Order: sequence, then C-alpha cells, then structure tokens
Amino acid sequence: MYSEENSSGKPLANPDWLLNHHRAKIPERTAFAKRLAKLHPKKIVDLGCATGLWLELLNGIMPLDCEFIGIDSDIQSLEIANSRSKSWPRKTAFLRLDIEKDVTSIPSADMILAFNIFPYIKDLDTFLSALNAKIPNGILAVRQYDGASIRFGPMSTAMRQKIEQDLYIATGNSEKFRHYDLDRTFIALKKSAYKKFEYNFELFERTSPFEQEFIPYYQGTMLWTCQHISDTSAEFLNKWMNEDAHMQNRYFYEVDLVALLS
Repeated sequence: MYSEENSSGKPLANPDWLLNHHRAKIPERTAFAKRLAKLHPKKIVDLGCATGLWLELLNGIMPLDCEFIGIDSDIQSLEIANSRSKSWPRKTAFLRLDIEKDVTSIPSADMILAFNIFPYIKDLDTFLSALNAKIPNGILAVRQYDGASIRFGPMSTAMRQKIEQDLYIATGNSEKFRHYDLDRTFIALKKSAYKKFEYNFELFERTSPFEQEFIPYYQGTMLWTCQHISDTSAEFLNKWMNEDAHMQNRYFYEVDLVALLS
C-alpha cells in the first residue's frame, strides 16, 4: 500500500509525500515566497505547517526580524518541523492545535498562511469568520490545489474520463478531506469578511524529459491515484506508466488557486 497519510491519518500529508511535492514545485513556490516578502510581514503564522517546508523556504527570503509560528495537529510533523528550524537565525515556535476547533488560540500575526488546508476543514465559512474576527487587520495568504485539474498524459480521452470518474467516486464523499475543493474554497473566500480579495490561478506544468526533482511527485501522484480507482483503470494506468519507463513522452499539469485577502 502506497500511503500518503500522516501519523494522524490525514490524506496527502505524509512527510515524504510533502517533501516530494515541495521539491517538485520549488521554482513556483520560491516565486510566491518572494511575492510575500514584498508585503514586509513582521510575524507569520503558518496554519497546517506540517513539517515546516514552507517556513524553511521563507526563512531564506524573509528578513531576520520576521517571526515564524507554525501550527499543526500532527505531533510527528511538528517534531520534524522543530528539528528543521534549529538552525534558523530568527524567533520561531511551533504549536500543536486543531485549527478548526481552537481557532481562538491561533496567535495574532500580520500574515497568516493557509496552504492546502481548507479540504480538511468542514465548516469553512465559520472558520474564516472566526479567523477574521481573531486577526482582523492581517493578510491571509491562500494556496489551494484543484483535484479536478490534475492531469497526466498523453492517453485516450475515454480512459482519462474513466480514471477521473473512478477517482471522484472513491474520494468525492470522503470524511477525511475534500479532494475537489477549489470551488467551495473560492466561494467561502468571496463570502468572507475580508474586504480585499486578490486572486489568480497558478499553473504548474512539466513536460518530459522530466527533472529529477519532479519525478518522485509525478510517480507518487499516479500511485496514489491507482489506489483509489477501479481494478480495470488501475491496471491500465500501471501499464501506461510502465510503457514509457524513461518518461520520454509524458506531460503533467495542475492548477492552484492563489489568493491574498485583507
């Protein structure tokens, strides 16, 4: 079984998966981190910080007088994040909180990061309302992947549609997270008490021959997909992966909602 759950059982949150995902997207994520640095925050709170990869990236970009606080509910992830931060020459702390239940315990800051955390939050409207009331004058930076936009190919349209249908049937009613959550997120953000809403859609795309940093994420995405689709579709996808073992005729892309609210 190819697992991407963390020690608390949250999907797509395993430390190895997060690291592969992060390394694959370093150019795009670095560009966004530099954009955040231009807003000159003095204190950043990372909601759902996991193993601290985003804060590690920001550590190399933000001025040293910018304080970091990472928040997560998973003990193992926080232990890794805390170890990762030992050499950072800035004030840094990590807190264990369930951000949906303990929103009032989230420290105040002038920048809040909410990167791919909304699929795990059941009542997004209430959470955003409470977060805005708690920190009314800060910037909320959001990044949200779109499960419906993830695409690898080339393959026949019929098989792609079959795989996508299987995956939706398997994950669409999951109690653990929402794989198809971009529209719910977009609507909740637009309805929230934040007055200024700046957003765009960031394309992440790679074509073969792939760079080595991308391949583990690419293969992991397909292996995770194989676990959730029908036996017939999984057999096809495994065969499709092995037909081009050197990945010389492949592409991959996905889209993220990127938003800044204040």
